[in-house]
Amino acid sequence: MLEVLLFQYNDMFGEPFPLKLFAGKPEIDVINILYDCVSNNKRYVEGMKTTVHIDDAPHR
Repeated sequence: MLEVLLFQYNDMFGEPFPLKLFAGKPEIDVINILYDCVSNNKRYVEGMKTTVHIDDAPHR
């Protein structure tokens, strides 16, 4: 799921998601932020919080 969202973000905004800002964070947190960005058509802004929580996404 993470990979799909990363591709969608890149396609939507013409730039890669700043994944390096999330080093050491749980994958599910990145998925939630990416999903929020893609589903609401908004670019990520550093420090952005999300109320979207995908509980059944695969995570490590």
